[in-house]
Amino acid sequence: MMKYQLVLLALLLAVAGCQQGQAANDGRLPPEPLVEPIDPQKDPIAAVKAKEKQMAILTDSSDVDRLRREALALIGDAKADDNSQCRVTGFGHKPCGGPEQYVAYSTKDGNEAEILKKIAAYNAAAEAENIRLGRMSDCAVVPKPAVELSGGQCKLVKNSSY
Repeated sequence: MMKYQLVLLALLLAVAGCQQGQAANDGRLPPEPLVEPIDPQKDPIAAVKAKEKQMAILTDSSDVDRLRREALALIGDAKADDNSQCRVTGFGHKPCGGPEQYVAYSTKDGNEAEILKKIAAYNAAAEAENIRLGRMSDCAVVPKPAVELSGGQCKLVKNSSY
């Protein structure tokens, strides 16, 4: 009986060791550092170039900004004749997930598919930038507001419970 208990214990330890090895090597690699470790004392020119490269990476959000402007331009004033033409959708991306905010838009001009496509491109670019820059957020869930027609424009209804 004791022999079987020892064999069982050895088997359990072997399985646990294998599982730990699998968890440690799940295919994910650590992120690349933004700046290569260059000693400015030994190679000052390379160190300056590496720093400039890092600053370019950190400040290159031109695609995200452009997509944001284009999406907002397509939405325009969100003019509508009827409340049924008003819609609301997530806009941007929080680092913890979910939309950064919501925007109201109108289907009056028949360009809803184009608006949603541009917003999806902006949201994807914002998410990629958040990941690339390692951004963090408060992880608070932004509740989806209602939308109403007011003065011929689709507008978000502020939630009074907050």
